Amino acid sequence: MPDPDLIHFSPAVPVELRDRVLSAPHFVRWRDGLVARFDVRRIDVHDVVMFGTRVGFIFAVADASSDGRPVPGAAMLRGDSVSVLLVLQCPDEAPRTVLTREARIPIARPDLLALPAGMLDGGEFVSTALRELSEEVGADLKVTQADLVLLDTVWLSPGGTDEAIALYYAEIPVSAEVVHALDGRHTGLASEHENIHLHVLPLADLPAIGRTDAKTLLSYHLYMARGDRKDKAPA
Repeated sequence: MPDPDLIHFSPAVPVELRDRVLSAPHFVRWRDGLVARFDVRRIDVHDVVMFGTRVGFIFAVADASSDGRPVPGAAMLRGDSVSVLLVLQCPDEAPRTVLTREARIPIARPDLLALPAGMLDGGEFVSTALRELSEEVGADLKVTQADLVLLDTVWLSPGGTDEAIALYYAEIPVSAEVVHALDGRHTGLASEHENIHLHVLPLADLPAIGRTDAKTLLSYHLYMARGDRKDKAPA
């Protein structure tokens, strides 16, 4: 059990939320890893952002050292995420993929094209991937747990946040009618202020979509590097 005097809250964190922060899975994981691997003198929780009733972003600073030397201690804790590269296989056609277009306030962009993705929210990687595909792409595109193949799990920005993302792909046989129905579809959960539009494009065109995020390009290149993929265009 960590020293109860180790963690301190700023006045910005309401008293009624403090126990929930201390028990949030992403905070517990971070705290336990920190205490196990560093000399930690103090952790200050500066603020918390709630996602509805769930503890979301936690802004903390650790007074810690490694090998006797102080290390930068600021962290934005948000937990892990998952993304899926869909490889749509139409008969006698080159494979296609599906991107979402939505607003991203942290980068001040109203129209970022990227792979379908989402936060774990306390769930498992595979179940979250299937949930996000249903919410962001649509339940009519049938993707099962058996279809999901893990490419890798990576930290996105370890100098500032704890978030790791599991990168999956799924090769899905579809008809031309399904592709047509997906392209331009408007999706997203209104309760989470999601306003998503889908774009279907040839998989080979993905690197040329313009500036996107790390998970999208990394998933593409990891997928293309696989020797056993089935996405090759017909001869």
